[in-house]
Amino acid sequence: MSSYLESKISIKINYIYKKDYKDILDGFKDGTIDMAYLGPLPYLSLKKKYEFVEPILTFKQDDGLTKYRCVLVKFQEDEFKKDSQIKVALTQPLSTCGYFMSSILLRENFNIDLSEQTYKYTMSHVNALNSVLKGECLIAGVRERTAKEFESLGLEIIAKSKLMPGFSLIVNTKTLTKEQIKSIKEALLELQDRDIKKLKGILVNGVVEASERDYDGLSIDIEIPQKVDTK
Repeated sequence: MSSYLESKISIKINYIYKKDYKDILDGFKDGTIDMAYLGPLPYLSLKKKYEFVEPILTFKQDDGLTKYRCVLVKFQEDEFKKDSQIKVALTQPLSTCGYFMSSILLRENFNIDLSEQTYKYTMSHVNALNSVLKGECLIAGVRERTAKEFESLGLEIIAKSKLMPGFSLIVNTKTLTKEQIKSIKEALLELQDRDIKKLKGILVNGVVEASERDYDGLSIDIEIPQKVDTK
């Protein structure tokens, strides 16, 4: 994406790698990050504390869709009782499919309060699923696409969220000018099929224009613990 943009408009893109969503959000607030690739929860968390952000494009997935679901997964043979404490593998605190959506799915589908269970942050979807495979946790909260890749290993999806806006390109409207933002958006929307086939990474399936309205009905109404693990 950076090579394509640099060939189309007069900008130089430098990448800053962060291990944690929180570090990305802090980068927006302190002015060291101009753009980021974020899911819905990180974006809404950022918007809540820093108003100068805007989603401009959403990236298509392999199936051509821009929306996705979060799911709960367990081994097919495993059973659990609602009145017994369970251990849950999560991604990371500001991952949409982590504590945020897992707590909703457990409550709505099984009347289980995640805050009263044992849980741990594994820092990735694959790590969370591996925790179930290893028997370290009974349930994992992950995105549906990744969960389906593990079904052949005996894992099953036991709950699904509603469709949510996919990962989007979020811009810092305080550090980028309106002209820069417009140029970036127009350059990426101009991609034709022949151009996309030459690209790799997040652009390979194309993009669609994003809107604040995409996030209507998705609000953060719970406190998300930042602990790495609970015992």
